[in-house]
Amino acid sequence: MARVKLMYLFAVSGLHEKMNATLCDVRKKTAITSFAASITISLILFNAAHAAENRESMAAFPDRWMIRAGAYVVDGTNTQFSINSSTGSGLGTTIDFEKDLGGEDGDTIPRIDAYYRFNKKHRIDFTAFSVDRKGEATLDIDITIDDTNYVINETVLSKIEYTLYKLGYSYSFYHSPKVELSLSAGLNITSYDLRFQDDTGSKVETTGVTVPLPMFGLRLGYAISPKWHVRYVTEAFFIDLSDEYRGALLNYELNTEYRLTKNFAIGGGIARLGINAEIDDDDWRGKVSDTYRGFTVFGTVYF
Repeated sequence: MARVKLMYLFAVSGLHEKMNATLCDVRKKTAITSFAASITISLILFNAAHAAENRESMAAFPDRWMIRAGAYVVDGTNTQFSINSSTGSGLGTTIDFEKDLGGEDGDTIPRIDAYYRFNKKHRIDFTAFSVDRKGEATLDIDITIDDTNYVINETVLSKIEYTLYKLGYSYSFYHSPKVELSLSAGLNITSYDLRFQDDTGSKVETTGVTVPLPMFGLRLGYAISPKWHVRYVTEAFFIDLSDEYRGALLNYELNTEYRLTKNFAIGGGIARLGINAEIDDDDWRGKVSDTYRGFTVFGTVYF
């Protein structure tokens, strides 16, 4: 797989490093603030649900298996990345995929969610989806990709494929007739595959990276009625390992569903996922900042 180099010819290294450090601190503080706000929302929803619950004999959400298939409608993205010289001879330019490369800012994709509940308190969760976006733009900057130069006024075709697999464990520490409140932990495996070429096809470069991010979260389920349910999840993780790897993840989702039968439901919701990662190793020297927001529609099978 080719190595990729992206740089402005007039970059000033000292100022660039200082700006990177400041930007990283701002993003980390923003992610922490957003996660704190999400936790506050979760507690508010929990208190409201707890105050409203009645005393039925059966606990809410008793199903052992759940399989959900639907569409994730991504209607807003913000993707920026930089890939520095592997020899350390140059600094990568931060590229805005939507603005600089004409990248698509939305997509409608299939999404799978599932869980298996061992008992009332313990379960395993799984999520998978992939976002494939293309771009086309006439450059207004010079870009070098693995010693291949793309110059100003040259048309560049680009593609980013973002894939996420999430496997997690949830512990239900509060499970009443109408409310389930759980702590979760797991691993988000995020991969990026990038492709660049000119409009003639004579210059083609590809690269990719896989970023495993552990995550911790809080889940809330509330049964408004036996057939109408609301669920909320917030997840986050922050890591800084000897300046070789820095990362932050923030995810939250709110959805509602209505059970048409005992074993089948339909629903929809909103979702947002944000990732910031900086890597400095032999395979990748640079950073990725990626945000996806949109809504989901789905059908769910319980048994």
